[in-house]
Amino acid sequence: MSLRPKGTRDLLGRELAAIREVEGVMREVFLTWGYREVETPIFESLELFTRKSGEEVVRQLYAFRDKSGKELALRPELTAPVVRLYLERLRSESKPVKLFYFGPCFRYEEPQAHRWRQFRQAGVEVLGSSRPEADAEVLALTHEVFRRLGLRGEFRVGNVRLLRLFLEGMGVRGEEAEGVLRAVDSRDPKRLERELGDREGAKEFMELVELRGGREVLERAKGRVGEEGREVLERMGRILELAGKMGAKGPSVDLSIARGLEYYTDVVFEVYVSGIQVAGGGRYDGLAEALGGEPCPAVGVGFGVDRIAQLLLEGGGGREEPPCCAVLPATEEMLEASLELASVLRGAGVSTEAELMGRSLGKALAHANARGVRYAVIVGPREFAGGRVTVRDLETGEQREVEVKELASWFRRTCSPGS
Repeated sequence: MSLRPKGTRDLLGRELAAIREVEGVMREVFLTWGYREVETPIFESLELFTRKSGEEVVRQLYAFRDKSGKELALRPELTAPVVRLYLERLRSESKPVKLFYFGPCFRYEEPQAHRWRQFRQAGVEVLGSSRPEADAEVLALTHEVFRRLGLRGEFRVGNVRLLRLFLEGMGVRGEEAEGVLRAVDSRDPKRLERELGDREGAKEFMELVELRGGREVLERAKGRVGEEGREVLERMGRILELAGKMGAKGPSVDLSIARGLEYYTDVVFEVYVSGIQVAGGGRYDGLAEALGGEPCPAVGVGFGVDRIAQLLLEGGGGREEPPCCAVLPATEEMLEASLELASVLRGAGVSTEAELMGRSLGKALAHANARGVRYAVIVGPREFAGGRVTVRDLETGEQREVEVKELASWFRRTCSPGS
């Protein structure tokens, strides 16, 4: 019986390498686009998530009391903690405040393919701008992440404000409206029918959320909504236009996108790769106020790092990087010299493995080869006395003698990317 908790994973090898690759690409993109990194606690006050995160998230919380009796929860997502950080430490800064983050999150849900109870999330938040170019930048940045990762993402853009306006016209507000939106987000037509009942306008609402396609969908939707709804659609069209100018070509309009978090207030979007949702975000102008702060417009996106990494693995990504070389003593008498030489190489920035098991040279070479190490540095008494060592290419079997004083620079040239 495994002692590992259900819904969690031990990560190693290519799986962990793929996660590091994803996070590395994301970090480069986030920094290039002018965002700065923040980190928040893994557990927060329970109230932070019960105020506005939504029924499903609250139901899946890992909540507990600490020894002082305070109600806490492991974070189920990272937007609310980042907004709390903004309210407590950053709200006086010049706007917009642009932040990015990485970290583990926790939800008690039934484990299944590409879904775990502990998972990694990454994301960006733009706080302080209500303008459409902020939404467009988040869309375009998301597009750039998937382009850099070599994954073809399907972008679906919706608008929860439009749906709420339509429901208000039907007399559906508050928690009742949130129930309808959760039904929309579930993609279950029968559940949506049950939530809407026999209200006047139910059929028209269901027809609205079935609208999908290109920018022409916005024009088709305008004929189904009032003046305020048409203004919402005009803004949505402007966001898509600006996102295109920034490189995000081809997001589709899908008015069934409602998102599971109740704090979203306007444009929302989801990204799918091979039918799997890997990212989602949107505008959430009311969250800061719901958490007790002053109103603050905001828009952001969260990425499912684990899911994206799994897709990279399935496509052949996630390559481990073994050490560049292994320094091996040819005899027991050369052990100390080989350990010193390994230390010199590491100090010069060369990834180096030393022999720690007292194996014969033949067995040590076999171990290095099995580890995927490319070069073995064989420290023999005769060569070392003359200021040289033997370098064997474990891939080709070729070997050469190299001056000890030149060894670090030789490896920096040989093991550098693209060499």
